[in-house]
Amino acid sequence: MQIIFLLAGIIGLIMSFFGSKMLIEIYKNKIISELKLTENEINFDKIGLYSICVVGGGYSNNLGNFETKITSKGIIIINTVESKPKFKFHYKGRLANEFYKFEIENPGIYNIKINNIEHLEVKESMLFSKRYFQKKLPTEKIGLIVKETSPNSKFIIGLLMTILGLQIAVWGILLAFNTELIK
Repeated sequence: MQIIFLLAGIIGLIMSFFGSKMLIEIYKNKIISELKLTENEINFDKIGLYSICVVGGGYSNNLGNFETKITSKGIIIINTVESKPKFKFHYKGRLANEFYKFEIENPGIYNIKINNIEHLEVKESMLFSKRYFQKKLPTEKIGLIVKETSPNSKFIIGLLMTILGLQIAVWGILLAFNTELIK
């Protein structure tokens, strides 16, 4: 019986190792470019999933007509999808969150045009109780960046593997060396 619990503990450690490795990879996604609030030209070297991130606050919301258009040679080719949930991270000491996600299928130079930035509501706090009393940040305090990102499912799987793996490891090792707990 002790061997089974010890094997469960080892499997739990392996699970938590791979889960935390996934989370670290997500955390280290590369920043591609800072965006101007008008039109930008960006060279995407490789295919993959990217996101347009809002820098300056913990909360961001589209109040109506804020949009980004990604074109190549004047033709709109990529649709941006608002990210749910909006993952938070720090960029140059400021809180940022992923707002739009899009996928690049062909490497090359793309134009990113930002329309109606005044319809983007950005507030400093993530907490509803604090955010309710805050004013919207002015446009000049908002920054936009493009960065590599990962699917939401990869983040959730990594988080679950880390947490469940640690719990399985602790219980497996605890029960392997303290058999009187299961009697």
